[in-house]
Amino acid sequence: MAHSVSVPGTPPLRIAYDARLSLGQYRGMGRFLRMLIAGREREFIGFCAPGEKDEELNLFASGFASYPLWEQIALPRLMRSHKIGAFLAPYNTAPLRMPKAVKLILVVHDLIFMERLPFSPSLYQNVGRIYRRFVVPRAIRRADMIVTVSNHTARELVSRFALDPGRVRVIPNSIGEEWFSADAVPAASPHYVLMVAGEAPSKNLSRAIAAFASCRGRSIDSTLRLKVAGVKQRFQPAFQAEARQLGVGNFVDFLPYLSDAEMRQLYRQAALFVMPSLAEGFGIPVLEAMASGLPVAASSATCFEEIGGDAVRYFNPYSIDNMAEVMHNILANPALQAEMSARGQMQARKFHPDVVREQVRSFWIELEQSLKPARSEENSSW
Repeated sequence: MAHSVSVPGTPPLRIAYDARLSLGQYRGMGRFLRMLIAGREREFIGFCAPGEKDEELNLFASGFASYPLWEQIALPRLMRSHKIGAFLAPYNTAPLRMPKAVKLILVVHDLIFMERLPFSPSLYQNVGRIYRRFVVPRAIRRADMIVTVSNHTARELVSRFALDPGRVRVIPNSIGEEWFSADAVPAASPHYVLMVAGEAPSKNLSRAIAAFASCRGRSIDSTLRLKVAGVKQRFQPAFQAEARQLGVGNFVDFLPYLSDAEMRQLYRQAALFVMPSLAEGFGIPVLEAMASGLPVAASSATCFEEIGGDAVRYFNPYSIDNMAEVMHNILANPALQAEMSARGQMQARKFHPDVVREQVRSFWIELEQSLKPARSEENSSW
């Protein structure tokens, strides 16, 4: 049964959402959606493509496998056939021809696709960037409410699109309670620097590999390694070739897809976590690292200072020398590492699921209260 807003004399409000990126092996945006609908999985309606399933969700499937076609053609049809009153679009984009009566709640995680960045080695990512550049500004104008994950992105939205700040709500990302376990894990030997990156230019991985090579040149630890998670297998050889050209090919490991439990172990045994991105909406790996007690060095060019506060050491992501210097200073100073570990764990608790769940609860209460006068006056599906 769909969730309803109880207003006497009006039919129940049916709330639906795009479930597709929260099915299977999902991360990032899929996890954020799961957090938003937690406790309402059987009440809200999830739309997906044929063949996609999740027994925990109240799913209805129809349309195409191709995401853009499905989003622009199948979703509006599903909204009409299920008489939806409000639709949650959780992955930046939304259908451009939604039924007029349907209220749109749009989640914009970041505006990276609007930046002038080099082309990605992934054709899929390049096409996706073009698609988002066309769709997202139009979806923002259509949206009745916009949710984003950081004040950094909220300010970008208000500035770039001349939005009324009252249309924007900030609900930060969180991570599972299991990440906050205080169980000590012995550091791995040999020591390694950890990065969770990707092949997209905004991840700035090439400069980070060069900075690691420079850091190794300054270090007396000949065992120091770099482990990189998140790069798709077909793009790993190109980055491995860069590492070889820098003389560190034998000290850089590109990892396969890892489970959450494997990732937690990886964080807890690392010596340092580095986040070199040029642009991010939030940066969940920074939060994961801090919760794991791992010292963090991160880019100063994006939202990380909002997430990491004074627990993190920041560098200019365009400067290989500055990145290497910050990495080396942390690795060479055990007292600083211990201080950063303690500060990071305290900072991470500001994003503990208990804290964020309360923000989500307040969001739905506010949204539902805002609907009551309109439904009473108009006696409509909203």
